[in-house]
Amino acid sequence: MKYLIVTADDLGLTKSINEGIVKAYQEGIVKSISVISTGEAFEDAVKVINDLKLEEIGAHMALTETRPILNSSKFHKNHNEFFFNWSLGRISPEDIYKELTAQLDLLKKAGVKITHINSHEHIHMIPGILNIFIKAAKEYNIPAIRYPRGDRPPKRFAVGEIYKSFVLSYFSKRTESILKKSGLLYTDFFLGLLDGGRLDEDILLEMFKNLRDGVTEIVTHPGFLGPEVLDSYFWHIGGETELFALTGSKVRNAAKLNNIKLIKYQEFLSMER
Repeated sequence: MKYLIVTADDLGLTKSINEGIVKAYQEGIVKSISVISTGEAFEDAVKVINDLKLEEIGAHMALTETRPILNSSKFHKNHNEFFFNWSLGRISPEDIYKELTAQLDLLKKAGVKITHINSHEHIHMIPGILNIFIKAAKEYNIPAIRYPRGDRPPKRFAVGEIYKSFVLSYFSKRTESILKKSGLLYTDFFLGLLDGGRLDEDILLEMFKNLRDGVTEIVTHPGFLGPEVLDSYFWHIGGETELFALTGSKVRNAAKLNNIKLIKYQEFLSMER
């Protein structure tokens, strides 16, 4: 059986992104939402969570790009600078653990069950950092974690996509044994990272056509193009394209034609193993 979790990341990043995610959830195929507590529209995200009566949420942890909860200048630069500082020992595991737990404490106040943990720019896939995420997940009784690996080739093979594909393959192989030993759950397959920001209708239709038996998570980034997106979050430039695809009848019908069952994360957690 083909099971599919369609996740919208970055609830809380900006209000216009929040509005797009709401539309994708209410009118489209999105069944799971990940919230970023360091986003500028986190308070609005909490309102969205309550208005939608969400009983589950993903914790989208951020160590790059957005403003940290704790007053630390070590975090929230671009991911390349973060990795450089981590590699040189300028960022300690304790620094990261404190920031993660501060973010999780904020999410707990929203009163919604956190079903899984993932990260902004997939920073948790760095092996040494993954162990810190696992520790935080267990302390907060979070049963699952995102494991990005084995993605489809990107539609557009630019240098950046080739680089991302290489990095994903390298880190996913190094972290596989860590995740297996962790006891945390993760889906059988993962899609959407290499096409992030431009998941149009054609890409989704191709993904559905080639979906394998088991549980797959597709990560998406729907949203409206508010001025704050255009100013600060260039990777969301394709948010309206993704939103159109996720709410369109072609994609919904393709799920039925390919015998794909759309599920929430909680349904995945409840499956017999």
